[in-house]
Amino acid sequence: MSMKRFTKSNAFFKKVIKVIPLASQTFSKSCLQYVKGHAPLFAQQGKGALLTDIDGNTYVDMIGGLLPVVLGYQYKAVDDAIRKQLKKGIIFSLSSPLEYELAMLLKKHIPCAEMVRFGKNGSDATTGAIRVARAITGRDYVAVCGYHGWHDWYIGSTTRDLGVPLEVKKLTHKFVYNDTDSLKALLTKYPNKFAAVILEPENYEPPQNNFLRQVVDVAHQHGALAIFDEVITGFRWNLGGAQKYYGVTPDLALFGKAMANGYPISVVCGRKDVMESLGNIFISSTFF
Repeated sequence: MSMKRFTKSNAFFKKVIKVIPLASQTFSKSCLQYVKGHAPLFAQQGKGALLTDIDGNTYVDMIGGLLPVVLGYQYKAVDDAIRKQLKKGIIFSLSSPLEYELAMLLKKHIPCAEMVRFGKNGSDATTGAIRVARAITGRDYVAVCGYHGWHDWYIGSTTRDLGVPLEVKKLTHKFVYNDTDSLKALLTKYPNKFAAVILEPENYEPPQNNFLRQVVDVAHQHGALAIFDEVITGFRWNLGGAQKYYGVTPDLALFGKAMANGYPISVVCGRKDVMESLGNIFISSTFF
């Protein structure tokens, strides 16, 4: 096997770093993730499961654009649908009937999805859900388990917290996956403070001892909403997400990544009585 060369990639990086911080829009796609000088940094083309860099090296892409590309690059059915829509227009000055069609499809498959609202990425969805929970409960604290995006309310609880106000950091508290006692201790320590308990229903290990059911029950016992961040598990564990696979229904759930094979879209969905509050809570964007 011949050694791959990255001459163009390394040279182009020196140009890009002068005008784009990290030479990338996404932390997990940046130079910080790879061995300096000995890895590709810029992609030229994707086809099926293969990705080609600007030096002409081709790889089996196990990353899938950070997981949204579940059907492969240039998947015909998806690309044909995009081309068909392009002839009608990309974005309008009014809502599209497609929003209702997708909402009904999600409602059919996702157990908690009595109503839905769309966003563009996972951080949109998680942040929207937390705002809803705070509005519904009148509380500010959030219990988290897993990764939930780049916005202040979550990233302030991590080591990547530069620029997040101290008072915001104090509102988010971590508990341990598969350790219900850690959640109970947290909610007991700060009684009547928590608006939501949000977690990835599965990531590095499966839930044990009916953990997901316990999380939902403990959250409700303390007056908090139970939120499943299914940006990773959604449409993979089951078409209805991990909640369908494990038979545990949260109050709210969040989906993204695998929804559109690489196109940006996400969703907040959940109980009707909770979701209806979005009629009064301002969560809005030109491209939602």
